[in-house]
Amino acid sequence: MDAPKRTPEEFSKSHIDHAFNVPYMFITQEGKVKNPEFLKEVSLILKKDDHIIVGCNSGGRGVRACVDLIEAGYENVSNMEGGYSAWVDAGLTSAGDKPAEELKTFCKFRP
Repeated sequence: MDAPKRTPEEFSKSHIDHAFNVPYMFITQEGKVKNPEFLKEVSLILKKDDHIIVGCNSGGRGVRACVDLIEAGYENVSNMEGGYSAWVDAGLTSAGDKPAEELKTFCKFRP
C-alpha cells in the first residue's frame, strides 16, 4: 500500500496511481503544522500489519511520518527515499500526469 503524506495541494497536483493521501502536515497562514489526526486517519484505511510505503514531496516529512507510524505499532513501514520528487526525476510518473517540468516547478524539485 502506498500512503503518501503530502499536503492536499501537492497530492491534487499529481500523485502515484492507487495512492492514499493522509497529510502529515497542513499548510496554514502560520506555515506547515502537523496534522493532529494523522494516526487516527491512517488507522481508518490501513491495518497495523499492512505494508506501507510513505512518500512526501522530497523525503523529510516521510521520515517523520514513518517514525510516528512505527511508534504507533505499524509493523511494515518504509519511506520512499527522495519522495515524489525522486519519482518524477526518475521518469516514473503515470501517463496522465503533467509534464515533469511543470511538476518540478510546483514541487520545488532539485535541479
